[in-house]
Amino acid sequence: MTFQRARNDEQRQIRINQITTAMIELMEDLPFDKITMKKLGEKLSFTRNNLYQYVKSKNEVILLIIQQDFVEWANTLHDNLQPLKTPTLSAFCKVWVQAAVKYPRILHWFPLLGELIEKDVTLEKLIPFKKSYFKILEAVKKDIIKVLPKLDSAQAERLVYFHLRVLPHLFHLYNESSVQKEAIKQAGYPGPQGSFEEQAEIEIQIYVNGLYNTEIS
Repeated sequence: MTFQRARNDEQRQIRINQITTAMIELMEDLPFDKITMKKLGEKLSFTRNNLYQYVKSKNEVILLIIQQDFVEWANTLHDNLQPLKTPTLSAFCKVWVQAAVKYPRILHWFPLLGELIEKDVTLEKLIPFKKSYFKILEAVKKDIIKVLPKLDSAQAERLVYFHLRVLPHLFHLYNESSVQKEAIKQAGYPGPQGSFEEQAEIEIQIYVNGLYNTEIS
């Protein structure tokens, strides 16, 4: 890939997409702590100065990737909830989890945003990320309320936070390394049962029932 300076917003977005794609490919082959800006630049055939015109750290690249994933996740959730004409809570949870597993990077990275990633990015990158996130949050809340009208806006927002704060812990239980699994085995504690999808649906149903404070179908 030959570097050419972006001369307009469209070209700049193309460079950003090239950078995020290269980072995703690197993460398929290397642990994140082994990835450096130098390796990212080499994969892109960008000099360090060229790369730094677009991102100042690898965490800024992660922020851009999560921002892209958030948009696609919200769109997928919206499209898949629309056909639910007379939805049950069970049907809603199934659609929700199907969308969640399609974008595992959100479950993996979101818990690290505030404590790690956002502390290593520029304000220039963080502001558009926050704007995009809050815009998506409002759209997803509307989709939730349309399908589960007993929930109000505040409850719908809590459900989104449950997805971003609680489900990631469950997700990691089902995606532990071989060393972690062996340690659990040696400690004499049983590993997680069933699949992440099955357990996630159960957890979401329990949580929504708690929001309603009553049993619903």
